Amino acid sequence: MDINWDKIKKIISSAKDLRHIAGANILGKIIVGIFWFYVAVLLGTEDYGQVSYFVAIGSMAAALAMVGASNTIIVYAAKKIPIQPAIYVITLSFGLIAAAIVVIIHDSFETGLFVIGYIIFNLAISDLLGKKHYKKYSKIFILQKIVFVGSSLGLYFIFGFQGVILGYAVSFLVFSPIIFSGFKENPINFSILKNKLGFMLNNYAVSIERIFSGQLDKIIIAPLFGFSTLGNFSLSIQFFSLLSILPAIVYQYTLSQDASGNPSLLIKKLSIISSFIVATLAFSLSPILIPLIFPQFTEAVELVQIISFVIIPHAFNATYTSKFLGNERARIILVGQAISASTYIIGLFVLGGIFGINGVAFSLLISGISQTIFYYFTNRYFMNSRIFKASSDGYI
Repeated sequence: MDINWDKIKKIISSAKDLRHIAGANILGKIIVGIFWFYVAVLLGTEDYGQVSYFVAIGSMAAALAMVGASNTIIVYAAKKIPIQPAIYVITLSFGLIAAAIVVIIHDSFETGLFVIGYIIFNLAISDLLGKKHYKKYSKIFILQKIVFVGSSLGLYFIFGFQGVILGYAVSFLVFSPIIFSGFKENPINFSILKNKLGFMLNNYAVSIERIFSGQLDKIIIAPLFGFSTLGNFSLSIQFFSLLSILPAIVYQYTLSQDASGNPSLLIKKLSIISSFIVATLAFSLSPILIPLIFPQFTEAVELVQIISFVIIPHAFNATYTSKFLGNERARIILVGQAISASTYIIGLFVLGGIFGINGVAFSLLISGISQTIFYYFTNRYFMNSRIFKASSDGYI
């Protein structure tokens, strides 16, 4: 029997690359997760809710300024198209404007700085993943988490909860050298964006929908239910963030692989299987652990139990998103995100009005499932149809 050594080497290399991403994300999530849980106890529900509120504002402002840069850079960097400098100029220019608006409206310098830092972070991460510099990515990613914890805690004791946001913003700046090196490696060439504009704009709409569906709820919950309830909800979302480590790792790895023509099916299947296991464990253990560790956040128990099952559609959606974007079919993601976001926002008001904050959690679950259903049928029945093959720039 002939041994396919090239295939074996490819599998070993893939495992090594995935290990770098996995190690960085797991360690980073643990560091940040422990920090946020500690800060939750330190701040209490009210101030923890306010931190979540301003971080949501900063994240949304940054998403508006980034014009779909993240996925665009990953896909075209993987294809060795030097698109980064032109995108850097555009997004950072919009970022300065967005930051200034945030400072003026909310009188929050730290949130404005967060906008700039968040943009730098996402641009740099996308560049590293697109170029498949997984080892370098893991080192800088972990460094940022360490700086985040140290600076946020130090500044908290000086400025209160605003110091946490300021420390968050400062930590992103460790990625600045990557942006500077991007300008040195290639000249700024805006003409290179001409044929990529459709894909980029579709990605922009996708990123807007994604960040708004993930952050807009916090801005709505605060006036509807108060900062204390928002604090409980934010804690449950932090649990979800930890639970979703594996799908996030897999997505970061497989997007550049899909863009290069390697579907990584086994890795995607393992991610989905693990999501069922993780959701079941979280549902079972949360009533025991939360009252013990977070006695002020008793309202979060049922929220965590509901939101833990969001990890399952989240894993499915991550694999589908990787495939569609890797094939430059951003419009599919745009529609899927629109379905998810609209379902969630409608449910937030309808189910939230009936069942309170638990209704909001159920809406989050329903929105994830609706997105999975759309991706499933699109992938099965329409992905290979003529309408999806009509253009290579992401239009459908």
